[in-house]
Amino acid sequence: MTRNLRNIWPTLLLCSALLGIGGVAGFLLRPLIIPAAVVIDQEEEEPTATSHGSNSIVELSETTLKNMELEVGKFESRNYFQTVRIPGQVVERIPQSRRSVTASIAGRVTKVYVAMGQAVQPGEKLFEVRITDESIATSQVALLDVFAKLDVNQAKLERLKPLVASGVTARTKLLDVEFEIKDLTDRRAALLQELSVRGMDDEMIQDFVKTKKLAQDVTIFAPDMEMPVPQKMKETALLDQSVQTIKPASTIVRPTTKIIAGDQYFTVETILSLEGSNLELGETLCELTHHSDLLIRGLAFESDIDKVAEASEKGWNFTAQFGEGPDSVVREQLPLYLVGNHVDPDSQAFPIYVEIKNEIVNQTTDGQNRTYVNWRFKPGQRAHLEVPIESWEEQVVAPIQSVVREGPETFVFLKISHTHTADDGSIIHEFQKTPVKVLYADKRFAVLKKDSRLDIYEQYALNLSYQLNLALKQAAGSSADPHAGHTH
Repeated sequence: MTRNLRNIWPTLLLCSALLGIGGVAGFLLRPLIIPAAVVIDQEEEEPTATSHGSNSIVELSETTLKNMELEVGKFESRNYFQTVRIPGQVVERIPQSRRSVTASIAGRVTKVYVAMGQAVQPGEKLFEVRITDESIATSQVALLDVFAKLDVNQAKLERLKPLVASGVTARTKLLDVEFEIKDLTDRRAALLQELSVRGMDDEMIQDFVKTKKLAQDVTIFAPDMEMPVPQKMKETALLDQSVQTIKPASTIVRPTTKIIAGDQYFTVETILSLEGSNLELGETLCELTHHSDLLIRGLAFESDIDKVAEASEKGWNFTAQFGEGPDSVVREQLPLYLVGNHVDPDSQAFPIYVEIKNEIVNQTTDGQNRTYVNWRFKPGQRAHLEVPIESWEEQVVAPIQSVVREGPETFVFLKISHTHTADDGSIIHEFQKTPVKVLYADKRFAVLKKDSRLDIYEQYALNLSYQLNLALKQAAGSSADPHAGHTH
């Protein structure tokens, strides 16, 4: 037994020596055994500045781009103004914005054609009035008598002319008839003027002259857009005779064409006379408003008045903003109308007025074919005026949503012109984070210093820059992922 154990020990010692020699040899020969290609592949997986793992490029698939509602546009180089913001309110232009329709004759309202809030164009019917003015009836009867006498004397003149020419009748009789005709003609002209002054328009008078029937009803029409002014004497052809008629300011002339394009609408503000109402001459029937051209009344502090005057002298226009946030409505290039000469008693501020052109948002029609117009800007509506105080000439102007601030630096996201295709076949768009220098910024725009990278032909993200930067940070934070930097 003891002899067998002695024979095993040399064998064990030999095996241990062989294992030690093999381990040392394997360690020394390791570089030759492991392939070099494996080390190169591992190095290529590390992200570089221009690879998909870049910390300045964010990638978006076509679907993501649409779902985000990301807007892309080109850089715009133009002038931009630093402004002072003051509160304002939309007001009417008096007297252009308001018009009173009055009764041109005394009578009784038999028909009201319009409703409150209805939009009417010049020449549309407003009221039907039955004449109760006795003087108009008297003038018409007298005028009919003049017409009859004129016919008689005209016939007598035609009968006497050949008798006088042949010497049968003395010429004095012919002169008497001619004098009578002239007197009747003058009388006719005076009566026609009287009817015009009392409220009968030219068309009514002409109808009366043709038919020889007393006028009983008068139709009141919507006035012209131009402010009514006293008109001079004008000639009106009646029965091939020229007579002088005076048309008062309250008389309405019906236009030849009813439809007037654009924003030529009045709105019926109030109706003061209903069917059955008795009217006196000059009594108000209704009030009309015309809100095509309005003013914005801003209240500026005393320190801002000089800036307003300076902006006006330089020919700079104003900007108005209605509402706040992305749904706000902005109108630019509004000219200064005037600077008020009285201080507002409540705020002790100085009023300034800026012109603004109104817009029709939509039109509706009721069951009786009445039209109602919805104006975008309405008197009493709140607004803010931006008064220009400094100009930035020919710099890059970008929406404020396109700029993102990160510490002391400011960036925009340029859209890389080329695209590539993902494994699933979708198109991938790339946006590169690009530093810019901001010269001035307000709530809507940022003025960027011109740079070779901000070429007007380059495209960039107009909005959602904050979200793009956040996605870039999240991708950089997951760099352990072999697909770090991808935001498909």
